[in-house]
Amino acid sequence: MAPEWTKHDDSTYYMSLGKALLVTVVYDRLTPAGWKVQVGQRSLKDKFGSLEDAQKIAMAFAEKVSAAIRADLDALKQV
Repeated sequence: MAPEWTKHDDSTYYMSLGKALLVTVVYDRLTPAGWKVQVGQRSLKDKFGSLEDAQKIAMAFAEKVSAAIRADLDALKQV
């Protein structure tokens, strides 16, 4: 079963990847208003105009974070 976006409330959507990495998209009403993206403890400073754009960017950012995790794990195996 593929992970899907879960609606927490009107301004928060999230999904869990591998039951370990939380990917969230939260609407921030502060100036400028927009959707913020967070993957694990890392977040993007930019805000995005639509929920769909923010979710696409969140998935791309999650891929980047998971690649960094994979690189760290591979480096640890060689030690």
